[in-house]
Amino acid sequence: MSGRRGRKRQREVTPHPTTPIKMNAVEFDGSDPDLFDIILVVEGKKFYVNKKQLALHSMFFHRMFYGGFEEAKKEEIEIKEVSAEDFQKFLEVVHGVEDLEDSTVEAVFDLSDRFDCEHIIKKCKKFLLAHNQVPPKTMLALSIRHNFEELKTKALETVKTKWDMKAILPANLKDLDHPTMSLLLKKSLNISGNASIDTPSDDERDVQDLFRQGEEDPGQIDIRARVGEASRRIMARVRALGP
Repeated sequence: MSGRRGRKRQREVTPHPTTPIKMNAVEFDGSDPDLFDIILVVEGKKFYVNKKQLALHSMFFHRMFYGGFEEAKKEEIEIKEVSAEDFQKFLEVVHGVEDLEDSTVEAVFDLSDRFDCEHIIKKCKKFLLAHNQVPPKTMLALSIRHNFEELKTKALETVKTKWDMKAILPANLKDLDHPTMSLLLKKSLNISGNASIDTPSDDERDVQDLFRQGEEDPGQIDIRARVGEASRRIMARVRALGP
C-alpha cells in the first residue's frame, strides 16, 4: 500500500529551543477496547485506533481499510518510514485533542501529505503563514517538499544579510530544487554589501550574465544547467562563511 504522492526528500530536522518534556495528550494504548478496531505499529510501538476516525480524515487510510487491500483483513498493520513520536503528534491533531505548534507543524504537515489528509494540510498551511516562530530554514524546506510557494516567499523575505542566507540553507545543497536555487541566488546577488560575500566572484558575474540570457530565452536548457552549477558553488561559499 503506497501513498498518493511519490517519495519525498528526507526531512531535515531543525533543532528547536529546549522545552520541558511534554506528556502526550492522549495515549493510544488500547485501554478502552470500545474505542479501537485496528492496531497500527510504528517503530515497534502499537497505536490502537479507530478505522473510521482515521479514514474520515485520510484518503490513504480510507483506501487501506475500505479499498479492497489485504491490510483491511489484518488486526495489526505496520506503518514504515515514520517515527513513533511524529505519528503520535499526527494522531493528536487528527483527533482534535492538540492544536498545531511551532515544534510539531513540520512533522504533522509531512505526515498529512503522506497520508493524504487534505483538511489537515490546509490547517498546516494556514498555521505556517500566520505564525513567525517557525525557523525560516524549516519553512523553506517545507515549501520545497510540498510545493508551497507562499511559504517559500515568506521564508525568503527573512533573508536580509549574508548571514541570514547562510542560516536558511539546508545541510545538503542538493535538497534545493533549481527554481529555489535561482531565487536564493538572485536574493544573494541583491543583498546590500554585495552578493554572498563582499567581493563578487567570477561565478556571480557569470550567473548575472546567464540570468540575463535566460530572461531573453528561458527555454535554453544549457543556461539553466549552468546556472544550477554556478549557484551551488556560490551557495557553498555562503555555507563556508564563519559564524
